[in-house]
Amino acid sequence: MLVAEIDGMVIGFVAGWIERTDNIAETADSNRVGYISDICVLRSHRGQGIAGQLLDNISKQLGAAGVTRIRIGSLADNRSARSSYERAGFVPYEVVYEKVISEIRVRNS
Repeated sequence: MLVAEIDGMVIGFVAGWIERTDNIAETADSNRVGYISDICVLRSHRGQGIAGQLLDNISKQLGAAGVTRIRIGSLADNRSARSSYERAGFVPYEVVYEKVISEIRVRNS
């Protein structure tokens, strides 16, 4: 976890770790990836490149640990976050679709 501070006040943070899987459909470097679970910058400090700096610094730390791929997720409607990630060099890796269904009622005959 890394924090961004101004004059001793925390204005943002990023948290991440290394994940290991044994997915046979993945390459070896895709089975050991850095995963960024959370990133947040106070609303009053957004638009100043702080998220990009946090992403750059955690990328350096994960890279120093031998990771060659880093993943981060976002809700599809969170355009601001997605723009920040893309400016930091992230590209879509996996798309997950969701469908909301209403309760299905089955009548017994």
